[in-house]
Amino acid sequence: MSNDYSSDPPIATAGQLLAISDKINDLGKSMDKLAEMPQKLDRMNMQLEQLNKEHQQTRNDLNQTRDNLQDDLDRAKSNFKSEIKQVRNEIDPKFKEMDMQIRVLHESKTKIDSVTNLVRWGGIAIIGVFAAAWNNQTAKTDTVNSLAMANSQKIQVLEKQSDQTLRTLEEIRNKLYERNMREEK
Repeated sequence: MSNDYSSDPPIATAGQLLAISDKINDLGKSMDKLAEMPQKLDRMNMQLEQLNKEHQQTRNDLNQTRDNLQDDLDRAKSNFKSEIKQVRNEIDPKFKEMDMQIRVLHESKTKIDSVTNLVRWGGIAIIGVFAAAWNNQTAKTDTVNSLAMANSQKIQVLEKQSDQTLRTLEEIRNKLYERNMREEK
């Protein structure tokens, strides 16, 4: 078709008029869809604002949870330390008392050894009496020694348990911190 319209344009055919009418209808539908766009954009904007509020609330909740967990961890550490200190305070006097008993028994044993050496020549009856006393003192010494060893082992076990608990709590805190950092990214 030529764009030279120095004369009247050619007469449109019925098919061309139908095509033009269809195009006008399509343009009208497109205009209707465009007219709905501001409302859709407003709804999307409101949804985005709501999502931003929820995101901020979630972030605040996570920060609060992290702070609460950190406080709990700090309290647990403090409690464990005070419990360990209390156990040590309870065990130390008993340990010192047993140590004193061991020393007394050791001194008694030394004295008995000295007396035994002096009396050895006094006869079988005297030796028998001192042998019985010696066995009695040795049994007491062994009992006190085994109690002292058991208490020492209990102290070591408690210290290991507290160290393990502190490491576990530290790992939990680190994992929570790493997860929060990943979620913030």
